[in-house]
Amino acid sequence: MNNNRGSYSSYQQQRYGGSTSPSAPTIKNPSAHFDKGTEFNDRDRLNDMLATEKWLTDGFNVFVRETSHQDLYNDVLHVLTETHHACRDVFNLMFEKGWYSLHPENPSHIADHYQKFSGYESQFPTQGSGTYQTGAMYPPRDY
Repeated sequence: MNNNRGSYSSYQQQRYGGSTSPSAPTIKNPSAHFDKGTEFNDRDRLNDMLATEKWLTDGFNVFVRETSHQDLYNDVLHVLTETHHACRDVFNLMFEKGWYSLHPENPSHIADHYQKFSGYESQFPTQGSGTYQTGAMYPPRDY
């Protein structure tokens, strides 16, 4: 980690008032009140917008990655960037209203998962050299 920057836990405590202890509460702002009826409310609308923005960024990521024409690439990359910003804006609004919460993870649980998956590296094709490392496994498409 870069020593010029604070740790994630200090950032988490400053930004969200959270704690990194295993018994830490959910990280969120106080929830805005809304009637829980059968009608579509503001929380439902923002949740739908966030899901749509995520879906769009996923699609544009693939589009940008596979575009061969430079001008088209630049245009779609610009749209992708704007879409990521819109997604972040919706997330921030939902978080501010308390409608999107984060749960701090127990460090021992993270270590367990790291241990569980650290052996998977040996299963990658042609580990260390060859087509997997050079990218030749996925040749560019000519559209």
